[in-house]
Amino acid sequence: MVLMAKAKPRICEICGAEIGGKGHTVKIEGAELLVCHRCYEKYGRKKPGTWSPMPTGREPRRRYASKPRSKPAPTRRKPLYTEDIVEDYADRVREAIQKSGLSYEELSHMVGLSTNLIRRIAHGEYIPTIDEAKKLERYFKIKLIERVEEEVKEKASIPKDYEPTLGDIANIRVKKKKK
Repeated sequence: MVLMAKAKPRICEICGAEIGGKGHTVKIEGAELLVCHRCYEKYGRKKPGTWSPMPTGREPRRRYASKPRSKPAPTRRKPLYTEDIVEDYADRVREAIQKSGLSYEELSHMVGLSTNLIRRIAHGEYIPTIDEAKKLERYFKIKLIERVEEEVKEKASIPKDYEPTLGDIANIRVKKKKK
């Protein structure tokens, strides 16, 4: 089993949603915030320093009339499992090649992978991708991919009586004193 380091998810500094992709930087009241695409659409077009998160008591005017949606947007759900290559993939592939009695060149034409790639996989010098492993599985009728169950993590909830502090909102920079 090959372990991959997971990247720490980036969170929108305005709404708290997980940021998919690169994210956007918005300047609000002199503070640069990393925000999701939805908050960027909402606040990114304003002139820097003119938008304030404090309510003014009046509703903002809409420039465009909103169109009613014909169908709800599809929700993306994370799969409860991931696919991973088995630890002894090289032994399984090498045995299957020996049982077939074919050369690497003949196999490369039948499987759809390069000769060098099949040789490197069989000798354990290269870990195949999921697509490459599926091609080998289909041709040799062996098992190279295993499903790894993931734990379902409960989303942290914010209490209703929570009031954010300045430390929750501001990015405080301390200047070094010159001697």
